[in-house]
Amino acid sequence: MKIGSNESYLAVALHTLETKIAPELTSSDAQASAQILKQVLGELLKRELTSPPLLIGEIETGNAIADRIEAFCAEVGISVSARTPAPSAPIAAETGFAGLAAHHEWLSARLADLAATLAAARARLDDAAHQQRISALLHDVGVWDERYALAQRDMGVPMPPPTPPIAGAPLDRALFEAFLQTQHPDGARCAVTDLKPIPGGFGKQTFRASIRDAAGVEQQLIVRKSDPTPMVRKGCFLIEEEFHLLCDVAKQDALPVAAPLWLGKDVPGVDADFYVMSTLPGAVPSSFLGAASAVIPEAIVLQMARYMARLHRLTVDQLPDYVARFGQPGWATDTIETCYRRHISEWKAYYEQNDHLPAPFVIYLLDWLDQNVPKRQERPVLVHGDFNIHNVLADGDVVTGILDWECAMIGAPEQDLAYVRPIISQHIAWDRFLDHYAASGGPAIDRARLDFYMAFSAMRLCVIFNKGVRNMQDGITRDIRYAVVDLGLTPEFMKQALACTGG
Repeated sequence: MKIGSNESYLAVALHTLETKIAPELTSSDAQASAQILKQVLGELLKRELTSPPLLIGEIETGNAIADRIEAFCAEVGISVSARTPAPSAPIAAETGFAGLAAHHEWLSARLADLAATLAAARARLDDAAHQQRISALLHDVGVWDERYALAQRDMGVPMPPPTPPIAGAPLDRALFEAFLQTQHPDGARCAVTDLKPIPGGFGKQTFRASIRDAAGVEQQLIVRKSDPTPMVRKGCFLIEEEFHLLCDVAKQDALPVAAPLWLGKDVPGVDADFYVMSTLPGAVPSSFLGAASAVIPEAIVLQMARYMARLHRLTVDQLPDYVARFGQPGWATDTIETCYRRHISEWKAYYEQNDHLPAPFVIYLLDWLDQNVPKRQERPVLVHGDFNIHNVLADGDVVTGILDWECAMIGAPEQDLAYVRPIISQHIAWDRFLDHYAASGGPAIDRARLDFYMAFSAMRLCVIFNKGVRNMQDGITRDIRYAVVDLGLTPEFMKQALACTGG
C-alpha cells in the first residue's frame, strides 16, 4: 500500500493544531507553546514541499565555491584535506528533502574544512592580492551558509489544496436542537443545553448532549454520527443499519447496550447521518493499542466472556426488524461456510470497485481466506465484530455497556473470540476465557480454526483502513485519526493476519 508522504501528515497535524487544539487552550503558557509548535510544523512542511528546489540551487552554488577554493589552494601551493565521498543520491528534486539535506550536510563539512584551511594560510601569504582573494572566498562561504537558512525562514507556509466541498455542516447545538424538536415528545419545548464531542474512536463521531425537557428536567444523551467522508459504506458501517440492528439487540434485553432513540437520516443542514441513544454509566477501560499493557480487572474479562456467550445465542430469528430491512435471501438457510464464502466474495468486490489504494497484502489475504473457509454446517449467529476492551464500558469491576456496533455482522462465534484473543490472553489464560464462555451458554466452537476468523477480521479492517488512508492522502479529509489508522492500526492488523496465515 502506498506510503503516505511526510508533507501530508504534517499538513494534517498543522490543521489539527490550528482548528482543534489551539482554540481550546486557555493558559498563556499553553497558547505560547501552541504557537511555537505551529511554527515548527510549518517549517517542517516547508522543508518537505518547497525546500528541495532551493536546496538544489544552494548545493550547486556551494560546490562551485568549493571548486574555486580548491583551485586557489592549488595555485598558491596550499595543501587541502582529501575529500570524503559525497552522498550517492542524485541532486534532484525527486531525491526528497532528506537526501538533499544529507548532501548539504556533507558540503557544509567540506566548505568548513576548506575555509579553515584558507584562514590558516593567511600567515603564509602576506601580499595584498592573496589576502584579498582569501577574504572574498571566505565571505562567499559565509554568505552561502546563511542564505539557505534565511530563505527557508522567509518562505510562506505552503497551503494544501482545499478539501472538496461537503453538503451540509458539522453537527452543532443549533442543528441538533432543530432535529431533536422534531423527535422528542415535548417538541419545541425541548432544548439542547450542551453538545460536546467525545474523543476516541475511528469509525464514527460521538457527542454527549445535554437536553432539557418541557418540565425543566435535564437529561444526558449520546449522539453517534457518521463521518462525512466515511472509511466504508457497507453493512452496519452505515449508521442507519447500525441503528436498526441495535434496536433489535436492545429488545432482547440480554446485553448491556444503550437504548437507541431516534435516527437522524438526511437531516437538513447536517453533513452526515446520526442517531441518538441513552447514556450508560462507566468508562472505557483502555484504548485498543493500550489494552495489552493496561491493568484490566479479571472480573471484567470474565464478564466479557459471559456477554459474548449471550450475544452468540442471537440468530437472525431474534432480529426480525433488522432482517426485514437489511436481510439477504441467503440468511434464512445459510451455514457458516456459505455465509463466509459470500462475505469474502462481497468484500473482494467492494475492495475492487471502490477506489482503494492498491494493496498487495489485501489481495493475498482475500485469496488465502477464499482457499481456507472452514466447512462448517452450523447456523451463523450475530457477531459484534469489534468486541474488545476498547468497546466496553465498566463501572468498577462491572461491565455496564457494549459499544460501537458498526462492525456487527452475521457470522461465526469464533470471529469475535479470535478477534479478542490477542488482548485477553495478555490478562488471563486463554483456555480459562473459553471455558467461562462455554459455561455461560456460548455455542460450541471450533478452537482449531480461530486463525481463519482472525484473518477475516483483519482483512475487513485492512480494506476499511485502506480507504480512510486514501481519503487523507488524496486531501479529501484532514482528520488526524486517519494518520493513526495508517501508522498504528493498519500495521497491527497486518501483523495479526500474517501470524494466522503464514503457515
